[in-house]
Amino acid sequence: MYMEVFAGSRIHVPVARPVPVWALLVLSLTGGLILGVATMSARLLLPGAPGWIANPGTVCAVWAAAAFAVGAVGCGHRWWTCALAGGLTQAGAVAGCHVGAAILLFGGQILHAPLVWGAVGLVHGPLLGVAGAWWCGSSGWWRAGAGALLGAALGAAGAFELLHRADLPSAPGTAWAQVLLGLAAPLLLPGGGADRLRSLAVLAALVPLGAGLHLLAGAAAAPV
Repeated sequence: MYMEVFAGSRIHVPVARPVPVWALLVLSLTGGLILGVATMSARLLLPGAPGWIANPGTVCAVWAAAAFAVGAVGCGHRWWTCALAGGLTQAGAVAGCHVGAAILLFGGQILHAPLVWGAVGLVHGPLLGVAGAWWCGSSGWWRAGAGALLGAALGAAGAFELLHRADLPSAPGTAWAQVLLGLAAPLLLPGGGADRLRSLAVLAALVPLGAGLHLLAGAAAAPV
């Protein structure tokens, strides 16, 4: 079994007994639901900084890491299977958090924000699912770019919170922690020195782009 990068080409990294497709997809959806419910619970029940952690920028970072993880677990399957698994984590998380909160707290009257963040998840979920598979089963610039994409998701979420929520007392410290974690992600992921240098180079280009996309999504999700 080999992982396919594009139609007609495969990365020749043997993978012993990959997780069955049905199990991977069920794990992705149920894991996303659990993550979404946990996020909503943190937002409703925890005061101060822990509750702030459940706000959109940080939520996107945590959910992005989940999509990357299921993609790595699915390494050995075709790339579109890993993309679907990453997307299912986001669909489950949005259903468990945003839709649940909109129905329970607002009687279903405020659904535009869940729709916006759901659309964001449908973009970055599949991308990070494929990135997780690439990181697990490839080498060179493919592996470096995959690690950089995860770091960019974390760092861009922190940059979004710094730009969009700087007035909150707990925002700067938590947001800077996210930015630093995003910068450190390519260095913390297993790999050689050359891979880490490549990842940092790609990361420098991706973080501003990711922060800009977060700002656009935040503006679209804001109440009118």
